[in-house]
Amino acid sequence: MTNLHDENFIKQINEHLKNGGVIAFPTDTVWGLGALPNRAGADALFEIKHRPHEKHLIIMSDSLEHIKPYMSDYPEIAFNLGKKYWPGALTIGIPVADTDSMSFGAVRIPNYKPFHELCSVIDGHCLATTSANISGQPTLTNADDIKKQFPNIIVVDNAYDKMGGAPSTVVILSDNKINVVRQGAVVID
Repeated sequence: MTNLHDENFIKQINEHLKNGGVIAFPTDTVWGLGALPNRAGADALFEIKHRPHEKHLIIMSDSLEHIKPYMSDYPEIAFNLGKKYWPGALTIGIPVADTDSMSFGAVRIPNYKPFHELCSVIDGHCLATTSANISGQPTLTNADDIKKQFPNIIVVDNAYDKMGGAPSTVVILSDNKINVVRQGAVVID
């Protein structure tokens, strides 16, 4: 198990991320891969996963305060959904017309204390994220398999709370309407 109270490990994580590195971590749903939400981080995630750039990344954090700067193009309905269902298994996306942008089209705040602890020690408190797998393959379910598949990343294995279960519900907001594109753990009412 990873110790997020170890100052040397925290420094190692932040240096790795600052240099365009990728980390793996548990969430309330599945294991994720993350990098800093900048061009180098996004490029590293697309490369390591063999992921098409048309499939946008998700910005995840531990609080609305930290994620808000990435929601500048979001309508008011997004903030209302976030206030109602976050932290939780709801991913809120908006249509992204420019695929050459930073490739961030969605945001989420998981309801998972180990992930919040990770965010608290990461510079900027946010990660660009995707599931821990090669694009199109099943998501990896444990730290050992992730280390084998992705030997050049840092695995933060601090999952002392149960993870897993239903995936997040994914909604796309368009013209102030909520379109559920994947029904998961959260039911929008």
